[in-house]
Amino acid sequence: LSPRRKRTGNARPMPILKQIPFEVTPEEVVASHGQRPISPALLKDAEKAIALAQALWQPLAVYDWFDAIAVTGEELRVFSSNDPGGDVVLHVGPKAHLLEDARVLLVGVGTIGPALERRVRELQEQGESLQSYLLDSVGVVALGAVGEALRCLVEETASDRGWGVSAAVSPGSLVGWPLQGQRELCGLLPLDSIGVELNQYYVLETHKSFSVAIGQGPGYASVKVGSVCRYCALKDSCWRRREGPS
Repeated sequence: LSPRRKRTGNARPMPILKQIPFEVTPEEVVASHGQRPISPALLKDAEKAIALAQALWQPLAVYDWFDAIAVTGEELRVFSSNDPGGDVVLHVGPKAHLLEDARVLLVGVGTIGPALERRVRELQEQGESLQSYLLDSVGVVALGAVGEALRCLVEETASDRGWGVSAAVSPGSLVGWPLQGQRELCGLLPLDSIGVELNQYYVLETHKSFSVAIGQGPGYASVKVGSVCRYCALKDSCWRRREGPS
């Protein structure tokens, strides 16, 4: 089915990704916080954390496609049939040009649920600092896998149309798009359908959650969703750094 939404004004239920297969390795978990050198004992502890996490995580993502109407200056205007006004303005900031070739925009919010975070806190309170740390690291890697599932979805549907894709952008990560932008972006989706909410500080809860916007259109040369790591405030320290189109 084509992801492009017709401007009918009729709201419909939004799709949820529930079956998200992925594998987390001990090496990824240890590397997620830059642990060097990696000892065999630490890898064994990471294996235990992964086994524990498998009973705790619940990877989910709610998403939908929106017509990208136009980029004007630092703003992207999209059409949402679920919004009474129809059009919604996203104040993306000075890097809004990254989405100017988009015909449609995937907006998604992903999570691994609250149970893993709760167990991390319990282990910390019990004095199990290392296991708490490693379990939290497993959650970081698992959340990245949920994001990868959405990126693959965009790439596959774009390929079906012979289109290209933009980089993945998010409020609070893309320079010039402050965290307050979560209110506009996340307002396009029913967060409660995956047990997530946006708090008064514009932070998603549970904390192992993320929001993302990815453009799709014939004007993009790339067939792979890139990153905007070069524009991120954490670009010099993030272990997951990837380069993407500028």
